[in-house]
Amino acid sequence: MELITSKVLDVCSGIGRLMLENGAETYRVEDTVYRVAVNYGMQGVSVFSVPTALIITVQDQTGQEYTRLHRVTELKSNLGIVSEANTLSRKIAAHELSPNEALTELDLLNRQEPTYTAFEEILAAGLICAFFTIIFLGNFDDLIAAGILGAAGYAIFLYSLKVINIRFFSELIASFAIAWLAVLLRFIGIGDDINIVILSSVMTLVPGKAITNGIRDLMASHFISGVSVLADAFLTAGAIGVGVATVLSFI
Repeated sequence: MELITSKVLDVCSGIGRLMLENGAETYRVEDTVYRVAVNYGMQGVSVFSVPTALIITVQDQTGQEYTRLHRVTELKSNLGIVSEANTLSRKIAAHELSPNEALTELDLLNRQEPTYTAFEEILAAGLICAFFTIIFLGNFDDLIAAGILGAAGYAIFLYSLKVINIRFFSELIASFAIAWLAVLLRFIGIGDDINIVILSSVMTLVPGKAITNGIRDLMASHFISGVSVLADAFLTAGAIGVGVATVLSFI
């Protein structure tokens, strides 16, 4: 019985960790982990989650309690993995997978290679930033400039994140570089409205998902998670603002 309970906790913590690491809301993580544990016959299930930690307590059929604490250190955004984890939990709810089979599925998800290469991400960032100029009523010159700066800024962000490993400073450096490059491009005649160009070029750095998740967590009464996620989002917004404002203060 203890071995089965341990495997169930492995499945629960594995699914919860995958969801937290890849950008799922904490209330969704708690609900998914709870349903997995209950569908495997666990009693007295209690799940507590914050963006960087997951705690699960269950009781087996004899009433013995078991607790598992998992620390989440890597935070990224991959909603495809979140969807795969949800699909896995639905299979468990339909009693299609034993704990051992679920662990095998989790191992495959953990070994899954990134969907896109760094070059593809940089190219996509440039295209996204370019077309934001249309929303901000920029012209074709602004679209070209924003595409170049969006790709360059995102590349700088990825590289600095590998070197520094502190997201705040990586975003600060990237936004600072985008603003300086926008001034340079405007000087050589690429780009018309520097404000539209800079605003469009930093859009891939803006923490839209974090703000959305933080508000949804607050609406679901997950106040600790909601406030912490929003605080992280405001730090990112502050880094972008400081980087851009530093450059604009000199021109």
